[in-house]
This record gives sequence, C-alpha cells and structure tokens, in this order.
Amino acid sequence: MATSASATMAVTVTVSSSVTFVLQTDASGLTLTNSGASAVTAAFGTMSAYGGSVPAGVTRTINAPTDWKISTPFDVVVQVANQSSSNYTLTAQLQSSDSTNTWQVTSTTVTSASAATLTSTGAYGTTVYTLNLTIPFSETPGTISNTINFVATAN
Repeated sequence: MATSASATMAVTVTVSSSVTFVLQTDASGLTLTNSGASAVTAAFGTMSAYGGSVPAGVTRTINAPTDWKISTPFDVVVQVANQSSSNYTLTAQLQSSDSTNTWQVTSTTVTSASAATLTSTGAYGTTVYTLNLTIPFSETPGTISNTINFVATAN
C-alpha cells in the first residue's frame, strides 16, 4: 500500500479599487517621449511663426498680426478596475504661471491658478485631446517650457 501526505493553503487577498492613467502618442500627433507612461514630454524643437520646419504631427496656424499657434493631438488612456465607476473627471493645470502664452487642452484654457475641468464624464479607454499653445508675436525668442498636470478621478 502507498503512503501519502496532504497539505492545505489558506489564501486571502484584499482587493482595492484602482485607476490607471497614461498619456501616449496619437497616431496623427507629435511623437511623445516616454509615450505610454504617466510622465511624457512633447518636444517641438525649434519653431518660428514664419518659415522653418514643422514637426510631423504638428499643425502651425498663423493669426497675423497678433499670434501663432502650434497644435498636436495626444491620447489620454484611463482604465478602472474593481469599482462600479462608469466614468471619470479629468482636470488639467499648468505647473508654472505663464502670463504671455495661452495653453489649451482641446478648447479648454489651462492656467496655473486652478485646475480646469476637461471632462466630468470621461469614458474609460482612449480619448484624443489636442494640445494648443498660442504664442503672441510679442513673445521674446527663446525656450517656452511648462508642465501640464493632469488628474483623472473615478466618479
């Protein structure tokens, strides 16, 4: 007769709700450095209102005689797990004040003063937004740099 032994394993896990949020390059947009992560960079390079090159995936619009705008689409990817939330609120805020240039995400102006609501009923999955940076003709030549802080909150 064969001998045998037995054992048991008790398993416990506490599941908590979660949200994941990344930014990624849109198929028709500027290639974002670190695409698919929660911290990306949109590096437009050297641009001018008249002449020069425009990077692939970027649109330059001249609004003479006052300003010019650069635009590129990008993807916002928000997913939720283990909760009954059917949508989310997305806000954006500039990290640093910019009293010269106008920053917009799609048609919403973004400043450092307070978080602007981009949507209060965002659908989970991938949504395309457009970064618009309007530069007045009075802007001094040099580097324009800022960070847009996005927050996705499950509703």
